[in-house]
Amino acid sequence: MSIFSNKQHFLHSRVTYMESIGILGNDHFINLLSNLKFGTSGSYYKTDHSTIDWDKTSNHHQFFFDYEGDEQLIESWLKESELKDHEYLLTWLSWDDPIIKIKTSEFIREWEWFYIASVEGMIIITEDGKKILEFTDDYKYHLNSNFEIRPNSKK
Repeated sequence: MSIFSNKQHFLHSRVTYMESIGILGNDHFINLLSNLKFGTSGSYYKTDHSTIDWDKTSNHHQFFFDYEGDEQLIESWLKESELKDHEYLLTWLSWDDPIIKIKTSEFIREWEWFYIASVEGMIIITEDGKKILEFTDDYKYHLNSNFEIRPNSKK
């Protein structure tokens, strides 16, 4: 069942705003990423179980995000990152869901719950399509982005 439509889903109790942008996620999310000029050729999938081809992203940052006590530290990094300059973000959480618009402040505060709600990793993009971050869903638990979140995380 869709996370967006299921008002009993735990994520709805943690955020006040989720709006469909009117586009079903499934294959259309990849098209949206491609239209925004993010490489999605799949070649980086073998390296990092990633949808985005980070080898073709000029400003690639990466760090491990799944350790005890990371929630508050990563939240503080997100608060200081370039995301703070954007009111809304776009994401897609599960196969049955549309692409949704969420408040940046709620994503920053609840980033871990958004990640838990996502089925196979999670990609977040700014509304203007310039900033992107991706949480991988494999054993590496990498957070990749095209802007600095954690200090000194440039690859």
